[in-house]
Amino acid sequence: GVTRPDAVVQCALEASQERLHNCHLDVNVPPGLPPVRADEDALVTVLLNLLDNAWKYTAAEKRIGVRAYRENGRVVFAVEDNGIGIAPREQKRIFRRFYQVDRRLARETGGCGLGLSIVEFIVRAHGGSVQVKSQPGGGSTFTVAIPEAV
Repeated sequence: GVTRPDAVVQCALEASQERLHNCHLDVNVPPGLPPVRADEDALVTVLLNLLDNAWKYTAAEKRIGVRAYRENGRVVFAVEDNGIGIAPREQKRIFRRFYQVDRRLARETGGCGLGLSIVEFIVRAHGGSVQVKSQPGGGSTFTVAIPEAV
C-alpha cells in the first residue's frame, strides 16, 4: 500500500498519548512530505516501538523528539530521546531478538527485549533501513528510512 508519513506519525502519537503525557514531546513533521510505499499499521508499529523505548530508557525529565523529513528519495522518521544512551559496542546487538541494553533497568521497566528486532524486520521488509546514533548518557536517535512511493 501507499501511506502518508504524517498519518503514520499521528497514529503512533495518538496510540502512545497516555504514556507520553508526562514528557516533553517535540514533533516536527512538515506538510507535503511524499507518501511512502508501506503498510500504515506496520509503520505505526515501528514508531510505537521506538517511542516506547525512548520513554522506557529515559529518566525523570523525558524529552522525546519525533521528526520526519525527506532525504534521497526516502522519507526518514527519527525518534530521539535524552535517555541513558547506548554504548558503541552494544549498538550492533540491540536489533537481536530479546536483546536488552541493561538487565537491571529492564527488570524495573518490565520489558523483554527492545522490540527492535520487530522494527528491523518491518523496515527491511519495506526496503528501508534503520540506524541508531547514540552515546552513553547522551540519549539516542533512531532513524528509519522508507522509500518514497513513486
